[in-house]
Amino acid sequence: MLPTWLKYSAGAGVALLLIAVLVAFTCAWMMRHYATYTPLDISPADCGLSFIPFRVRGAAGAALACWFIPAEQPRAIVIASHGVADSKNGMLPHLLPYLRAGFSLVLYDLRHHGESSGRDCTLGYLEIRDLLEITRQVRADYANGLPLVYWGFSLGATTALLAAARDPQVAAVVAQSPFVSLREVVCYYAWRFFHVPAPLAALGVRIFEWQTGARADDVDVPRIAARLAGRPVLLLGSPNDRQVPCAWLERLHTALPGTELVLGPFGHDDGPLASDTATNEYADARHAVAFLSAALPRSN
Repeated sequence: MLPTWLKYSAGAGVALLLIAVLVAFTCAWMMRHYATYTPLDISPADCGLSFIPFRVRGAAGAALACWFIPAEQPRAIVIASHGVADSKNGMLPHLLPYLRAGFSLVLYDLRHHGESSGRDCTLGYLEIRDLLEITRQVRADYANGLPLVYWGFSLGATTALLAAARDPQVAAVVAQSPFVSLREVVCYYAWRFFHVPAPLAALGVRIFEWQTGARADDVDVPRIAARLAGRPVLLLGSPNDRQVPCAWLERLHTALPGTELVLGPFGHDDGPLASDTATNEYADARHAVAFLSAALPRSN
């Protein structure tokens, strides 16, 4: 007969194991499911802009809700990808400076966000394929030979970098507060915000892969750095950002030779309309517009 202390120890061990598995499954669930927190009641029409709504069939059958907003005398088209729990509606005010500078816009809701369908958010895995499908349709229906540029924030920024690596015709990328890789961002968030240790977060990633069919290793920017060589890439970030540390931006800057890195109040914790001072709104957009104006060929 087992000693009492051993029975209790075995019971405690089983309980801890069950708790660990529950925490890992919770991590996997949180990676897949997000509620869009920005209101969906603003459209380009509310800003006095003409636009064309359209839908694209993305990966795994997701229906992606998109807007095309033409600029007057456009010099390029910016395809914009928002971050987790945001929407095309939420990003619209932030992107108006690009339109005023002569860049037509394509805004869309990421899968599992806003008006787009999709059972799961996959933190970049299926989102890359979604963006490439949108790019194909924009190139066919709206580009008229104009260069296409990617802009993204947070998850959208990482998605933009990874998708551009697969499409050499994308002329430039503006990546604002991108994370380095899926594995790293999950482990960082789990510990920083929920005090979940890295081994449990890593187990959550494995469960997430099993549930969604995603491959975490495919969402890793340094692994595809060579495929972006020679293309203009602007990295924007903030030293105040608790969600995307400056060290990640510096690593990407090193991994992607030739990129430009601009740090300022341009991150998750600086507000949606980034500014250098209280009277200088949209400073991040002005940096990006200047970068794109220098990087892209001038139209005749």
